[in-house]
Amino acid sequence: MNMKLKEIAFVGAVAGGALLAPLFIMWGMRGLLPGYVPPPPPEPMFSMEEIARHTTAENCWVVIDGLVFNVTPASKVHPAAFRCGGNSSENYHKNHGPVIRPQMMKLKIGTLAGEPQKSAAALTPEEKDTENATLSPKRTLLAKEANWNPLDLMLVVERDRGSFLAIDSSTHTPVARIEGVGYQPHTNVLSPDAAYTYLISRDGWLTKIDLKTFEPKKWARVGTNSRGTALTEDGKYLAVGNYEPGNVVLLDPATLEIIKTIELTAVIDGAIQRSRAGALVEKGSKIIIALKDLNSVWVVDTAQPALPVSEYYWNIGSKGGMLHDGFLTPDGKYFIVAAQDSKEVWALNADTMKEVARVPTGGKPHTGPGATWGSTAFVPSLDEGLITAIDMRTWKPIRRIATGGPGLFVRSYYKDPSYPYIWADTAFGDHSDEVYVIDGKKLEIVKTIISMPGKTSIHPEFTRDGKYVYVLVWGGDKIYVYDAYTLEEVTTMDATTPSVISNVGIRLEEPGI
Repeated sequence: MNMKLKEIAFVGAVAGGALLAPLFIMWGMRGLLPGYVPPPPPEPMFSMEEIARHTTAENCWVVIDGLVFNVTPASKVHPAAFRCGGNSSENYHKNHGPVIRPQMMKLKIGTLAGEPQKSAAALTPEEKDTENATLSPKRTLLAKEANWNPLDLMLVVERDRGSFLAIDSSTHTPVARIEGVGYQPHTNVLSPDAAYTYLISRDGWLTKIDLKTFEPKKWARVGTNSRGTALTEDGKYLAVGNYEPGNVVLLDPATLEIIKTIELTAVIDGAIQRSRAGALVEKGSKIIIALKDLNSVWVVDTAQPALPVSEYYWNIGSKGGMLHDGFLTPDGKYFIVAAQDSKEVWALNADTMKEVARVPTGGKPHTGPGATWGSTAFVPSLDEGLITAIDMRTWKPIRRIATGGPGLFVRSYYKDPSYPYIWADTAFGDHSDEVYVIDGKKLEIVKTIISMPGKTSIHPEFTRDGKYVYVLVWGGDKIYVYDAYTLEEVTTMDATTPSVISNVGIRLEEPGI
């Protein structure tokens, strides 16, 4: 050590005690050695008790592979991806692939006490042979085969079980369960004749299921991290949107063979950027795609021989703000979409993709699957307890309906204009067990339904005849059935973590969902 450093060490020892001497030595080295950077301070460490204490109705801390993250904003968008206050590793890896890792690391706040410090590479599940992975879907009949009308079926995703439950809504009776179809997002599509449903798993497996027998007919790997699906109204082209790789694949519904791959790339600021595929919605022979990371909506025209992207709309939300869901109004004229960093929705002309209006809403508007009642559209918010009622004639907000917390899904029975109610869930916060019934004329909540106190209730869905509404109790492993007019409970059924429900007839007959 040279004399200068010895002097620094001596001063440090005298001024603050021998224990501080190393700090003064490093300070001296920084001044004497160009480019010297002292080591970073150790990361904060948290116990599970501290993590649980910081998890409230308004905050969400989780552990993923020994790292601690504050995922409050993300948990409001996709609550199923996280186990707030606990170990979220398994759920995280089911929901996300490598493309999301850099964004996730921005939310890191420390490490779990007793765990070695880790880097971004830690957000990687155990190595698996995904190239040679296989799927083994298997049906279990719960009723006599083909003893149901496919249009009356309620199709339920049992998320944590990796299964798919079918219920005959004419009798409120489960008729079949398909297991081994993978971890599914909020989507499935149906052939125009109601003969088949197509399921996509988050790890890219597409399964074709016969709705008369519930036999799995075909399955194929079409991506490594998949989300949305759409099927043209003529039944000729099936589209699957992938997070990884960032593309949309068009397939033959009969064979599940890929016909064309549409890369979701664009040149931004001189560099090629790739996007994940958000919502996919069919409109006749066209597939509307919300590009999650490129602030844009594209349209693929399958009526043209080359299956080209025929329309584009750019600049939805701010740069870096993600697009997710969208819906087509029942008349097919408008596509309603939003960016998750915005407080407004975009109404686009569905034929030209020209902007018609931007309408103020609550924070993080959630536009899928959407609901309209007469000339009014309803949009819930992921940031606050608010549903915005929008007049589609003027594209102005006409009522801000306060709820107990942020919500995901709002539904109406579009087939009967005289039906008076709109149903909406809460999904987040202290009131996530609440489902609201809104009067379409008064634009106010007329009843709050709590199926299982303390258990999250989501995704109200009408039966095809409009007589009943099914509500999923996600945290209670139950499905509740309500009379759509008296609003009274009719019956319940068991289901494992039910997270998505759709009625076959309604989904075929109602455009754009």
